[in-house]
Order: sequence, then C-alpha cells, then structure tokens
Amino acid sequence: MSAKHDDLVNLIRLYLSEIGAVSVSVDTPGLLYTRDGRPAKFGTKGALDIAATFKGRAIWIDAKTGKDRLKPAQVKFAVAQERAGGIAFAAWSVDDVRARLAAEGLL
Repeated sequence: MSAKHDDLVNLIRLYLSEIGAVSVSVDTPGLLYTRDGRPAKFGTKGALDIAATFKGRAIWIDAKTGKDRLKPAQVKFAVAQERAGGIAFAAWSVDDVRARLAAEGLL
C-alpha cells in the first residue's frame, strides 16, 4: 500500500475514534510459508481495510485513493456485509465516511 493510502486509513480510523467508534485495520490477504516450507494463506479475500463498530452497527470501509474502485471480491464482500445488516463502502476521504454514517442515521 502507498503512504497516501496508509495516511487515509489512519485519518479515517482517527475520525472513527473521535466519534466513539472502535476500529481495527484489516490485513490484506496473503501467503506466507511455515518454518518447514509449507505455504499458508491468511486473511479474507475481499475484506475491506477497516472494520469498525459504532452504535451497535458493523461498519467496513475500504480506503481508496485516486481513481481506485472496489475490486470484484471487495464488492462481493461488501454486499454480504450489507445483507447481514452491516454497512460496507469505499471512502476517498473522511468526509465520505461522515456522509455515509449520516445517511445511515448514525450521526
């Protein structure tokens, strides 16, 4: 991830903490190798960058920069989260997060 992306993730998480939400950064899926050389996958394909809880709602946010958009696996993940009652979306700024939370009636 780029420094600009990481900065946006941190700004969003700071904003979430300021309004009383609890959040964690979600590691992107990857592959590592055990000590004996066996591959081991970790992470959930399509998971968004930030998982948060605010006023009893699960919130998933993917920080985007430039012209970046949700990838197909991320769209599938977001749809599943929303179907389960959560909120899942991409944000290019803290203002995007604020607007979405307001639209959901959380602010």
